[in-house]
Formats: sequence, structure tokens, C-alpha cells
Amino acid sequence: MLANRLRRVTRDGRWIREVDGLRFLAIASVLLFHLFRQLDTHMGAPVSIEPRLWWLEQLLRNGERGVRVFFVISGMILALPFARHYLASGKKVSLSHYYMRRLTRVEPPYIAAMTIAAILIAVYAHGFAPGFFRHLLASLVYQHGLFYGQLNPLNPAAWSLEVEIQFYILAPLLMMSYRIRPATLRRGVMLAVIFALPLAQQPIYTRERVYLSIAFYLQYFLTGLLVADIFILDLEKIRVSWIWDLVGFAALAAIFWPRPHAFWAHAVLPIPIASLFLAAMRGTVVRAFFSNTWVAVVGGMCYSIYLLHLAAIALVFKFTRHAMIPDANFFINYSIQLLLTAVPAVMLCAVFFVLVERPCMDPDWPAKLWHRLTGRPARELAVMDTSGF
Repeated sequence: MLANRLRRVTRDGRWIREVDGLRFLAIASVLLFHLFRQLDTHMGAPVSIEPRLWWLEQLLRNGERGVRVFFVISGMILALPFARHYLASGKKVSLSHYYMRRLTRVEPPYIAAMTIAAILIAVYAHGFAPGFFRHLLASLVYQHGLFYGQLNPLNPAAWSLEVEIQFYILAPLLMMSYRIRPATLRRGVMLAVIFALPLAQQPIYTRERVYLSIAFYLQYFLTGLLVADIFILDLEKIRVSWIWDLVGFAALAAIFWPRPHAFWAHAVLPIPIASLFLAAMRGTVVRAFFSNTWVAVVGGMCYSIYLLHLAAIALVFKFTRHAMIPDANFFINYSIQLLLTAVPAVMLCAVFFVLVERPCMDPDWPAKLWHRLTGRPARELAVMDTSGF
């Protein structure tokens, strides 16, 4: 079956479809947002949106909140092995294996994608601009936001991957929160920190280096830890019900409806995102959507899509921009570009997923590659598949 050949590879064979379905929501909202930005900034003149379509503009601009959904997913997925150990007497997590898995799972696709982006930019600009290689070097070590305090010109979306790496480094320390007993106290402490952090961030959130670092998003990762806590201890106790569908729809509205750049929305977003996670696991209609095979398969490709979607959209848009209809309304033109630009762009990213990322999902690929190159056996890497993406 084609879906099985394309879906995420996991070491233990367990595939949580609903989580990949949530990844689909996150990457789809980000893709829709960046396609909107492409039309808005690369048509030679801003694309006008009719006042009656203000609601569509608001939803599309809020698509960037999918990144925050990704942060919660990362927090949850990386927390699960630690939560099983601390809360359910599971196997102890080896930190050496944990960090090795980060290296072997995340680095090869990232380096490949940044190299592709660098080549495309160089070809488009007929050479390398001054300071190009400094930006590339800072990108490869995940320090561009810290060094430059601005979005990465090679791949503006890479700022969130730098935030992810900062979380990966801090995660084992944050997991110590699972030592707090009892569960009500532990979860109360987590909630208190999740709500307190935005109060500390508000006076400094306009500083670019803060906005592009984990200092501004830590509460989302902590929300993932809270969801993992509930997932391990209480999920099976929660009855599947249509009430969770209502919670899920309300959560979607709370995530993607508040006006863009509203700081109060940033402060409260972790709660509806956590609620959506539970609805995806215990709803009926909502769960059916997020667990759909193809929704989950595409969601499982989210890292490849996120890495390359901006470059792929820009490349395809050079041809599809001529399909814009001057006299048509924004909805029609956006729909045309969604079909002609976004779909081929995702297909290009899917090729990258199959050729580059999916092989790296096998935890033992370094040992297998070493054996293939040298003919000498190598000790298998007994590492976990705990990739945030």
C-alpha cells in the first residue's frame, strides 16, 4: 500500500495517527499562510482583498500559529519516553542515545535543505551576496537568530527550527518536573508556569532576539509536557465522546480566529492547543479526521515540507503567477494558486521526504551506512524515535 511506504518510520512500530494528523494541521496552516504572503509580496503590487473577505484574510494571517502547534507536539513527543519512565516505571531514557537521535534524525535533512536553499538563491541571484556564507554558517549551527536578531534570508522559516534545537538541549532538564508528586500538584505547577511566562515575556517580546528564541515560546513546549502527562496516566480513563468534538471545534476557533499579533492570544493559546490534542484523541468526528490515513501520512512529512516549502513555493510561483486573473476576486485567485502552486510544492517536498528524511527515520541508519561503505559491522544504535517533527 502506497500510504505505508510513505508514512513515518518508527522504531517500535507504534504509529500514533492522531499526532501526525495534528502535524498535518500545523503544516497546512503554515503553508496556507506562506502562500498568502507569496501572493501579497511577490506580485509586484499587493494583492487586494475585498472587505467582505476580511474573515479569510484573518484566518490566513493566523496560519503562522501552526508553528506553535508544532512546539506543543515537540514537547509532547519528546516528553513521552521521560513521562513513561518517571510516571509509569518505564525504561530509563539514555541521554547519550537521546542526543544522538537528535543528531542522526534531524541534522541530515536540515543540512540538505539549507544547502538546496543556498544553491537556489545563488542561481537566482547569479552569485553569492556579501555575507552570504556567514548567514549560511550561522544557519547550519542554529544560531542565526542569536547572531543576527532577524529572520534567516536563506530560509525565513528556519527560525523555529533554532527554537526547537534550544528545546532539545533543555528538554532533559525540563523533564525533571515529572518528579513532582502528586499529579495534581505537578500539573498545577506546570499550568502556573505556562500562564506566568507570558507575563514575563510581555515587556521584552518586541526584541527580535527574544522573539526568535525559546525565551518567547517555552510555555508551548511545557504544554506538550502537560499533554504527555495526561496521555500516559489518564488518556485511557477519558471516554470517547462527541463532547470532545465540541471542545475540538472550539479549540480550533480559539487558535486560529483571534486577531493576528494579539499578545493576549499568545498568552492563552497553549490551553486551546492542549484541548485540541485531547479532542483529537477522544473525539469522534475530530478523531476521525486526524486519524485519517492520508491526513496522517502527509502530516508525517511535515519536517520535509516545513524545511523546503518556502523555496518550493517560490520556485513554482515563478510559473504559476501568470495564472492570476486580474478581474477575479481574491478567493478565486488564491484557490487557483493553492491548486497550481501549493500542490506541486508539496509534491516536491514529498520527494525530498522519501529520498532524504525518511531514511533518517531509521535509528540505525548510521550503522547500516558504515557497513555498506566499509563492509565492516557496526554496533547498532539503540536509540528512540522521539523526533519533535
